[in-house]
Amino acid sequence: MDIILVRHGRPQIERRVSGIADPTLDEYGEWQSERVSRWLVHEPVDAIIASPKRRAQQTLAPLVESSGLEFEVVADLDEIDRNSSVYVPTDLLPTEGGELWDKIVAGQWDEIGYDQPEVFQARVRGAWDELVESPRGECVVVGCHGGTIRAILSAISGEDRPSFHVSVDYASITRVRVGEHGPAIRSINETGHFDADRIAMRGPMNSASTVKP
Repeated sequence: MDIILVRHGRPQIERRVSGIADPTLDEYGEWQSERVSRWLVHEPVDAIIASPKRRAQQTLAPLVESSGLEFEVVADLDEIDRNSSVYVPTDLLPTEGGELWDKIVAGQWDEIGYDQPEVFQARVRGAWDELVESPRGECVVVGCHGGTIRAILSAISGEDRPSFHVSVDYASITRVRVGEHGPAIRSINETGHFDADRIAMRGPMNSASTVKP
């Protein structure tokens, strides 16, 4: 089974007086959504899974529409900030995050609606294990979050710790192959779809037959 992990596109800033922040994509994020979905439409996708957050589902909405598949929502693939009333895109947190950023740096997770890192890691690991043990097809696309993808990669690589870090850009693609010996990382943080167009999918050395939508 091939699992394609897609981080959501760039969202808007959202600050709520009460309730959980669940922003939609900003204009740039919408463009990223179109690019990544247009790229993945050439893959033989059997299922599309997503976090409950709107930013994750909106990123793959064009792929859902073009493929005719439906979302399967998996709650435990949500980000560490799943109960926060404030959302600031990660690239803006140091400059626009204000009190939210200060509390992240201080590790005051409960005060900002974040999971404790160990709780988050265990939650995502459980959802990942279930996905691996119960395949939805030969090629599965998962729309989720940067922290969620890092938690999955840390578990696969054996660096199963909250401090594990790897760059995962907005609307990037990370690939995992699940074989008889378990999951293996094939690529991390693919972003070529922002600069290139794709008319078919080919294998290594251009040897595989084309797969068209």
